Amino acid sequence: MLKSHERRRFLRTMSMGSLACLMGSGRVPAREPAVKVSPRLRFLSPESEGYVDACRLFNSRLHFQPALVADCSTEQEVAQAVAYARAQRLQVTVKSGGHSFEGFSSNNGGMLINLSGMVKVDYDDTNHTVKAQPGCRLGQIGSLLLSQGRLLPSGSCAGVGLAGLALGGGYGLFARKFGLTCDHLTGLRMVDGHGRIHDSADDPLKGAELLHVCRGGGNGNFGIITEMRFNTVVAPRLFSSQRLGFRKLTPAQVDELARLWFVATTELPDDVFSAFVLNGSSLTVLVTFFDKGTGAHVDKVFQPMRAKAWKSGAVQTAPTGSAIVRYYGRPGPLPFKNASAGYYRDYQHIAKAVPAIARQVASVSGTVWQINTLGGRIANPEFARQSVYPHRSYPWLGEIQAYWDDPKHEQRAVENVARVQAMLAASGVGDHYRNYPDIHFNNWEKAYYGDGLDRIRAMKRQYDPDNTIRHPQSVK
Repeated sequence: MLKSHERRRFLRTMSMGSLACLMGSGRVPAREPAVKVSPRLRFLSPESEGYVDACRLFNSRLHFQPALVADCSTEQEVAQAVAYARAQRLQVTVKSGGHSFEGFSSNNGGMLINLSGMVKVDYDDTNHTVKAQPGCRLGQIGSLLLSQGRLLPSGSCAGVGLAGLALGGGYGLFARKFGLTCDHLTGLRMVDGHGRIHDSADDPLKGAELLHVCRGGGNGNFGIITEMRFNTVVAPRLFSSQRLGFRKLTPAQVDELARLWFVATTELPDDVFSAFVLNGSSLTVLVTFFDKGTGAHVDKVFQPMRAKAWKSGAVQTAPTGSAIVRYYGRPGPLPFKNASAGYYRDYQHIAKAVPAIARQVASVSGTVWQINTLGGRIANPEFARQSVYPHRSYPWLGEIQAYWDDPKHEQRAVENVARVQAMLAASGVGDHYRNYPDIHFNNWEKAYYGDGLDRIRAMKRQYDPDNTIRHPQSVK
């Protein structure tokens, strides 16, 4: 059960052995096929110092024990680790930030390639581009770019790894204005399932297709990204936000407020982001914006909700660099069960299920149903043509979340998430956001990737035909 102060903090931040350590020798065990290994590359086994830290995930509910952790600091070490794993027929999973909701960055009995130490980032102030290694966190990238008056549209949680977010799409407070994170990806370097290194700039045809598929389809499916290159955009000087609070809501009241929120968010200026966050029987509506003149529109369209609010906070405006720190999230690790709650066409898509969902969310403390606005430039046809991210036409995205402090409450919380998911599925909700996976989704390949699935499978055949790089929901 979430303590009251933890619940308030969440609403403010929104949301989330047998082989020794090989150091210096460059050798692998004599019984194994020879693979050249850098003297600096460390293979950690369960008995090795540093193994536990390397395996730790943001979601402390999940526990895995890979046979080896390859603690990589360079691209060449990543290539050597993959070649070694392939020779040993070890499954490879990839950890950069370790924030996968289902722990797809780890495994049992295989090799975890740990990229969390690969955090170099360079900003080119002539071309306004940024080059980053996969272990870079969003807070690190944001701080660097905002100091230059630029930003990379991305998520708001500071601890999330850049690679995992960008390869699955990447949306946040600035996506409606500027597009997804993957839409700004201009180049990359990748180690494939054989341990070979590729740069998207080396071959105009193959590189363009690789880049295309990595814009929304590259999360642990066919390669390990070791470098990403992005365009950036001018950061707004000021950033404004407002919160509306509602409490002790009945399911009928949630239904009424959800209808009003969908109406208010149907036609928004592109700089506006809004979230509908139902936490138990309490609701918080967040609205953010940053373009001149938008405040009057926000004031008008949200007035029907404001009139019913228990608490209507004043609009707060601050320099963007300091304002977005409020959305950096909890540092973790912490136990939770979060997942996509589907994309929605309109309110009618889910209308029949909303009262039942509201009742179910209120039945177990710590359960949160959140809906975020999409649309705007996310739906840009040019971005769509250059990526496999398939769900650009949907204006809204839901997420179901469960948090607890006492381990005794875990099973009930997880089961409650499944019940809400079943209600949404019965309403015809079937498309889901790849970066919010649920291990129990049926037909998950189509749900995540839609019409882009065939192109991702082609990349798999080309770069990892032996399926060395894999997790429970990687494309086969």
